[in-house]
Amino acid sequence: MKKVLVVLLTMVMVVSLLAACGKKEEEMTGGGEKVGLIVSTLNNPFFVTLKEGAEAKATELGMELVVLDSQNDPAKELANMEDLLTQGVSVILINPTDSDAVVGAIAMANEKDIPVITLDRGANGGEVVTHIASDNVAGGVMAGEYIAELLGGSGNVVELEGIAGTSAARDRGQGFNDAIGTTDIEVVAKQVADFDRTKGLSVMENILQAQPEIDAVFAHNDEMALGALTAVEASGRDILIVGFDATDDAVKAVEEGKLAATVAQQPAMIGSLGVEAASDVLEGVTLEAFVPVPLKLVTGEGSVPVDTMTGNGEKVGLIVSTLNNPFFVTLKEGAEAAAADMNLELIVLDSQNDPAKELANMEDLLTQGVSVILINPTDSDAVVGAIGLANGSGIPVITLDRGANGGEVVTHIASDNVAGGLMAGEYIAELLGGSGNVVELEGIAGTSAARDRGQGFNDAISTTDIEVVAKQVADFDRTKGLSVMENILQAQPEIDAVFAHNDEMALGALTAVEASGRDILIVGFDATDDAVKAVEEGKLAATVAQQPAMIGSLGVEAALKSIQGESLDAYVPVDLMLVK
Repeated sequence: MKKVLVVLLTMVMVVSLLAACGKKEEEMTGGGEKVGLIVSTLNNPFFVTLKEGAEAKATELGMELVVLDSQNDPAKELANMEDLLTQGVSVILINPTDSDAVVGAIAMANEKDIPVITLDRGANGGEVVTHIASDNVAGGVMAGEYIAELLGGSGNVVELEGIAGTSAARDRGQGFNDAIGTTDIEVVAKQVADFDRTKGLSVMENILQAQPEIDAVFAHNDEMALGALTAVEASGRDILIVGFDATDDAVKAVEEGKLAATVAQQPAMIGSLGVEAASDVLEGVTLEAFVPVPLKLVTGEGSVPVDTMTGNGEKVGLIVSTLNNPFFVTLKEGAEAAAADMNLELIVLDSQNDPAKELANMEDLLTQGVSVILINPTDSDAVVGAIGLANGSGIPVITLDRGANGGEVVTHIASDNVAGGLMAGEYIAELLGGSGNVVELEGIAGTSAARDRGQGFNDAISTTDIEVVAKQVADFDRTKGLSVMENILQAQPEIDAVFAHNDEMALGALTAVEASGRDILIVGFDATDDAVKAVEEGKLAATVAQQPAMIGSLGVEAALKSIQGESLDAYVPVDLMLVK
């Protein structure tokens, strides 16, 4: 039997971090609060797994979870909402039957001031405190690119669509069609099969009769893919089929060579994070608008299935440059959440922005018998000695966010900081109409983040009439950002904009600018909570959004893959977006 390949997908996302999803378990205990969970249908294995993930987390946190099944009926969904509101729940988690139809149910909860969290499928209206889901557009792209690869860029494909009106169907279809849009692949049939196996079978039977030439099928979920598989097998034709969800039946079909692939979501994690988010709401924690859950592609080319992506309590070390920066706190929390889900023991040490402390932390971890070391360097040059210690002991090293200028590293997981700097520079150029005076506040000298963000920014403005009238290091620190900016304001009478290599410096600069009474645009980098709030209030012009929680989570996933003997790509990119 073929094994299954799990390939990491990096996702283009909006600002999407759960502020405290990675809390230490001892900090996350409920007091028996009642939380409601409305599931679109429990006839679909995916949503059964989502429910089980939520139930397990609720038990762990000491919360009472009331689960109701909408049976894919919006009227039943509305009745379920009414039922939960009469039961006195404190928070409602809802996996909508339909992104439009659910708006009425959410409005009922809004009227009662009961917070609502959507899971897997979004809502097209109503007030929702956070949405927890995979990036379905990115998943559709993954499926489309894989089919295009298998077909050599040309052929006839069928698309089996999910329930009309659901965000999952819309987004998966969008990503798939975007991916094949630049190829010679033609969609010869596109029909709705409602995420249902029986309908997938009957719809595919009809399509097979109508279409003599079909090379591949993309189904918006595994249930439809498996229904289509039955029809294709009965026809005796040779047609590739790719599904979505990585349910047990679908993964088995991939192992047996019957399905070409399935895009793996993590429904148990979606449910678990939903309950964690409910706990945070009850504790008064402010949540981000979107919490991403990573996707993976499961194909029949070797390695381990998604469901075996758990460890045996192995120790993994994480050395963080500084926990005085909210960005790295969120990175740590993402790593802690992933380690808990993957049954790994994570040991976290803080280098306090001191290379000597970083080296001591590495020595400490090596004495503790860790299997893999994740490190977020204080400095790309200074970290080389610490990595050399691990190399000498035969312990794999993975760098996070900042790279290393030497030593052996099995993979580097980070945003494309050059692209982020370019994004910031282009936006400032747009706001200034291509001319003006700007200040650049640089991060810690020697770090790859400072070097790359600065490179991208200066590349972006190099073809404009914008002049950098001051460029000074402020060490990624808010207090230094304030003091450096105060000095620059005294020295420079004409400043139109500031680009700060991170939000901490941007916020420090903001304080100085506000005190001066001058009108200066400021763009930061990281999309921390404080910076996003400042953007919303019109105080910062923009911030470039990284995803530190995902960097941490992907780091732990990479550590587990290393422990299990898998080869890793040299670089795993985590995409960026401009928040303005």
